[in-house]
Amino acid sequence: MEDRTYLERASRVFLDPQTLEEEADFRGTLADVMHTGLQWGGLVGTVGMLVLMLVNWAVLARPTMLWYPDVITPETYVLWDKLVVVAACLGAVGLGRAESRLSTGRLLGGALAVVIVGVSLVHDAFRGILSVEYIILVNLLAVAVIPYRPWQALVLGGTLLAVFLGVGHYGIPGTRGADPTLVEAGHLLRTGFASVTLAVVSALLLSTRYQQHRARRRAEELRDQVAELERAKSRFFADVSHEFRTPLTLLLGSVREALHGRLGDLPAPLHDRLDLMEGQARRMKRLVNQLLELSELDEGELKVAMQEHDIVALARQVVPPFRQWAQDEGLTFQCELDVDRLAVWVDSDRFAEMLANLFANAIRYTPEEGTVRVRIERTDEAAVLSVRDTGPGLPEGLQARVFGQDESAVPVGAGDAPAASETSERWIGMGIGLAHTRALVQRHQGEITVESESGFGTEFTVRLPLGDAHVPDDDVGEDEAEGRLAAGRADFSPWRDRRRPPSLEGESDDEEQEGEAPTVLVVDDEVEMQDYLRSLLRPNYRVLTAEDGDAALDLLREDRPHLVISDTAMPGGDGISLCRAIRDDEQLRSLPVILLTAQSDDEARLSGLRAGADAYVAKPFDPLELEARVENLIEIRQVVQEHIRVPDWMEPKAASVGSEEADFLERLNAVVDDHIDNSNFGVDWLADEMDLSTRHLRRKLKEVTRLSPAGFIRTRRLQHAAALLEEGADTISDVASAVGYRDASYFSRLFRETYGCSPTEYAEQAHNSSDESDREG
Repeated sequence: MEDRTYLERASRVFLDPQTLEEEADFRGTLADVMHTGLQWGGLVGTVGMLVLMLVNWAVLARPTMLWYPDVITPETYVLWDKLVVVAACLGAVGLGRAESRLSTGRLLGGALAVVIVGVSLVHDAFRGILSVEYIILVNLLAVAVIPYRPWQALVLGGTLLAVFLGVGHYGIPGTRGADPTLVEAGHLLRTGFASVTLAVVSALLLSTRYQQHRARRRAEELRDQVAELERAKSRFFADVSHEFRTPLTLLLGSVREALHGRLGDLPAPLHDRLDLMEGQARRMKRLVNQLLELSELDEGELKVAMQEHDIVALARQVVPPFRQWAQDEGLTFQCELDVDRLAVWVDSDRFAEMLANLFANAIRYTPEEGTVRVRIERTDEAAVLSVRDTGPGLPEGLQARVFGQDESAVPVGAGDAPAASETSERWIGMGIGLAHTRALVQRHQGEITVESESGFGTEFTVRLPLGDAHVPDDDVGEDEAEGRLAAGRADFSPWRDRRRPPSLEGESDDEEQEGEAPTVLVVDDEVEMQDYLRSLLRPNYRVLTAEDGDAALDLLREDRPHLVISDTAMPGGDGISLCRAIRDDEQLRSLPVILLTAQSDDEARLSGLRAGADAYVAKPFDPLELEARVENLIEIRQVVQEHIRVPDWMEPKAASVGSEEADFLERLNAVVDDHIDNSNFGVDWLADEMDLSTRHLRRKLKEVTRLSPAGFIRTRRLQHAAALLEEGADTISDVASAVGYRDASYFSRLFRETYGCSPTEYAEQAHNSSDESDREG
C-alpha cells in the first residue's frame, strides 16, 4: 500500500518498519545490499589495515611486536589489535559471500562491529587514551553497509557505547586497560548523539531503498506491459495480414480475369478503372506482406534462406525496372558498381526487397530533374550499399525516426529540429517500407543508417557483413543458382506508383464540359487518386490537377476554380499549408477547400478545420458523400457570394424568369414542398414527380437556376427552415426535422454555409427585427 504523505511514510519507517519487509522482493533487495556491502566493506577494511601495517613496519621502521611491552613508548607498534580487525574484516567478507539471511547478517555484522570497537578501545586504554572516533566511525560504516531498521541501529549504537564504558571503567580482566579517569562526559554525549543521528540515517536509507525498490518494480511492470503490448501488436498485425489475404486474393483474381477477357469485352472506361484497381490491390498485397514480416520479426519468427550470392548480379536484376520508372518521372538513375563481383551471404529474395524499398523511396520523393544514385562497394569487413537522392532531405532531429520507430509520417522542412519542420507543415509519409527494410537488414545481421541535410537530399547506407561466421545453421538455405532471383520474384511493379505523367499534370476537361461548368482543382501527389477524382467529378465539373500545394498555388493564380480538393500529406507543400495560404490570400480566402486524409482521428480533423478547411474527409471515403459535399460547397457558397438569401427564381412570380420557366419553377416548388419533411426525398423521386429523366431534369434546372437538382432541393429546404425560424419555431431539432434533416448538427452546418449565421443567430435576428417593427408601428 502506498503512503500518501511524507508524515505517513516517516511514521511507517520509524514505528512499523517490519511491514516494509513483508514484501519478499524488498527483503531480497535488502539482503543483496547487505551482501554487497559486507564484502566491499570487509575488503576495504582488510586492505587498509594491511597497508597500514606495511607502512609502519617497512617504511617508518617502527619497532613492531605482537603484545604490549612493560614500557610503552610512542614508537612502539603493536600488532594484535590490527590482526583482530583484519580477521573481523575477513569475517565480514565471508559473511557477505555466504549470502546469509537478512536477520543473520544484521546480527553477525553487528557482532563484528562490536569486536572491532572493543579491541580498538583496549588498545587505546593501554596507551593511556580513549577515543570515541573509532566508535562513531565503525557505527557509521555498519549502518552504511548493513540495512538496519531504525531501532536496530539505535541498539547497535547503545551496545557500542556500553562497550566503551565497560572497557574504560573495568578494562579486560588480567590486563592493565582499565582507567575510569579516561571516560569523560563529553565522550558519552558525542557517542550518544552520533548513535541517535545514525538511527535517523538508517531510517532515511531504509525509506529511500524502499522507494527505489517500488519504482524499479513499477518500471519492470511497465516494461512487461510494454513487451506484452508489443507482442499483442505483432499478433494483431499478423492476424490482420492473414485476414486481408483472402479478400485480396478474390479481388485480384476477379480483376485479372476481367482484364484478360474471361468475363467478356469491357468498355474502355471500365477497363481503365479495373486496371487502376489491380495496381492498387497489388500495392496493398505488398504492404500486407511487409506488415506480416514485421510482426514475424518482432516474434523472432521471420525466416530467411541465406546462401552466398553475388549481390552485384542481384542488383543488376533489380535496377532496370526502377531505372525505367525514374526516367518516366524525369529523373536520372545512376548505378555505380565499384566491384564486378561481391559475394555476400544473403537471402536473394529478401535482398531484392531491400533494394526495391530503397529505390522506390528515393524515386518517390525526388523532384523532377533530380538524381537517384546507387553505389555498391566493399570494405575490409562489410559490403556497403548506398542509395542517395536529391529530394527535400530530412532535418537532423527526425533522421532517427524514418524507420518507423516513432511515427509513420515524418515532417520535412527547412529547420534543423522537429519544431521547425512542424512550422513549415511539410510532411512526407514514410509508410512501412523503410521499417520493413530495416527489419530485413537486421535479420541479415547488418545495419542501416541515414544521412541527410534538409534541402540537399538523403542517403541510406546498408552494411552487410562478409563471410559466413554470422549465419546460424537454421538460416542456411538450400543450394540455388547464385545471383538469381527465385521464380516470380523479379516483378517489382507493386512498388511503382505513377506521379506525374505530362499528359495529366494540370490538364483540364474543357472539351467534356460546358463553359459554365464549375471548376474543381484536385491536389494529390498520387496520379491514381487524381485519375479517380477526375473520373468521379468529370460528369458535372471541369477538373484541374496539381501534384502538391506549391503547384496548386501557382495554378490558383492563373485559373480561379470554384473549389479545391487536396490531400494532406504530400512531398511538396501539403494540404494544411495550402489551406492556410488560401485563407491568407485576400483574393482566394472565400474559396471552399475539402481536405482528404488517411488520418481519421479527432486531432487531425481539428487541425485541418483550424487551418480553414470547409470539410475534412477521411480515406476511404464514400464517393456519393464526396459528391454531395462538393455540390453543396460550390452551389450554396455561390448563393452566399451573390448576397441572395432566397434566390429570385425560387419564387414563380419573379421578374427574372419567363412565363414558361415560372410555370416550371412553380410546379417544381410544389413538388418539393409536398415532400419537404421527408428525408428520403431526393433527385430520382423529384424527377419521377416531374415526369422527366434525371439527366433532363439536371439540364433544365441548370439552365433556369444554375443549380443541380440536389442543390435545388437543399436550398428549398433551407428556405422553409428560415421561414420557420422567423415564425418562432421551438427548437432547432424541430426545424431540422420539419424540413427533412435527421441530423440537427448537419442541418446547422448547411444553414450557416447558406445564410452566414447559425439557425439560432438567424432566429434572434428575426425576433429583434420583429420587435423593432412593432415599436415603430
